[in-house]
Amino acid sequence: MVNNTMRITGFASGLDTDTIIRDLMKAERAPLDKLFQKKEWMSWQRDAYRDVNLELSAFQKKVDKLRFSSDFNGFKATSSNTANAIVSAKGNAIQGSYDLKIEQLAEVAKIKSGSAIKKGDGTAVKATDKVLAAGETSTFEIKTAKGTATITVTDEDTFASLASKIGSATESGKSLDLRASFDEVTSSFVISTKDMGKDQKIDLTHKTGTSDVASLVFNGGTIAAAPATPTTYSADGKNAKITFDGTVIDNLTSNKATVYGVELTLLKADPTATTTINIESDTDAIFTKIKDFVDSYNSMIDSLNSKVKTHRNREYQPLTEEQRESLSEKEAEKWDEKAKEGLLYNDQIIRDSLTTLRGKMYNTVSGIPDGQLRMLSEIGIQSAYMSKDGKLEINEDKLKEAIANNPDEISNLFTSEDGIATRIYKEVGSSIEKLNKKAGRPNTASTIDISTLGDSIKDVTTQMKTWEDKLKLIENRYWKQFTAMEQAISKMNAQSSSIVGMLGQ
Repeated sequence: MVNNTMRITGFASGLDTDTIIRDLMKAERAPLDKLFQKKEWMSWQRDAYRDVNLELSAFQKKVDKLRFSSDFNGFKATSSNTANAIVSAKGNAIQGSYDLKIEQLAEVAKIKSGSAIKKGDGTAVKATDKVLAAGETSTFEIKTAKGTATITVTDEDTFASLASKIGSATESGKSLDLRASFDEVTSSFVISTKDMGKDQKIDLTHKTGTSDVASLVFNGGTIAAAPATPTTYSADGKNAKITFDGTVIDNLTSNKATVYGVELTLLKADPTATTTINIESDTDAIFTKIKDFVDSYNSMIDSLNSKVKTHRNREYQPLTEEQRESLSEKEAEKWDEKAKEGLLYNDQIIRDSLTTLRGKMYNTVSGIPDGQLRMLSEIGIQSAYMSKDGKLEINEDKLKEAIANNPDEISNLFTSEDGIATRIYKEVGSSIEKLNKKAGRPNTASTIDISTLGDSIKDVTTQMKTWEDKLKLIENRYWKQFTAMEQAISKMNAQSSSIVGMLGQ
């Protein structure tokens, strides 16, 4: 609102009009200050709820690591010869000792020029040298398991560009899946398939032109004249062949394979060497996961309990701008710390979540037969006697014993349909969703925040705008009143001076 009121200070009355109106407006601003403090408090609350949201999300990620049976792989694998093979145990591995012999590694089909490629004068060629003489053109066919393509070599092609053409060869738009390069150090081509196995192949056959580029690529040396009957130059891939626990396996098209639940990474073929693979119980890995889960739960419980039990100190309201200006920076920080206490005191969402989580931790898991592990207390995890905060304690010896003796039952306890991790994950997700509705997701911009608190903050913001407009009207009214008073006093003073002057005459 534009203020068109002419403001006259106390030149006639002698009053400090600015100060008087400023003090009057302080009283008038009291409702607006209360709205500001209300908005500030709700903004702090919204941030506090979002912090809880992040805490729950972090804990949910910990729980997620215990929701699936693969997370309870209770075995570890060791190799007696890590130069020949690296091993790891999958979830379905069977405890025991196994012998491994690696007779052949899987290989790609690969062509390497038989010798350095040379110019006519006997010097080795460079990547930037031209393959053909000026005016020449030659073609050759390249065939793989993926298809067949014709490579056209012109007098503009260098050895580097020819390698690029081979590597990007296609048939009907489909790649032949080749890798190709020209090595300038050895002056030779290296071409290979991307996949391994005996079904992989590379065939090179001269087609047209007076120079046999296919032979040059395969054999090296100097370029030869095209033969009357073209020769096909071939390279084939190989399957890996191993003997595992007495069983010959020769159909492996990769040097990584899983046999009997043991994941093998084959590194070196040595038919005379036997690598012993041991599969044994790995209680430490599962113990660490469960302990990490319990520690995270306790940390979260501590934090949430503190939030709902801390009372609000109503003597410390959010500072208005005017109040903040009257304090030093350090004083304002200390005030804010006090004012932000109890933001989530006795909050129903958090209290309900704590209660429900506690119950889901302690309750018997349904769907597991009698006689098997059905409660956390049976594996050494429970609350201390008469505990009021819901935190858990671990009997480490009992937990490790349960993991070593009953890994499958431990897995079912956490991962079954009503398992500990399954239901905790769902409950935390439900609490996160309630917090989203209450305060919006973390990092949500206020302009698109449609949460309950977000709507309340917008409503208070609207009320504040209305009050700000109203205060402008009130201030203008005061100025009009004081200006009218000054004008009346001035007029009276003028009349009095006139009368005195007349009496004096």
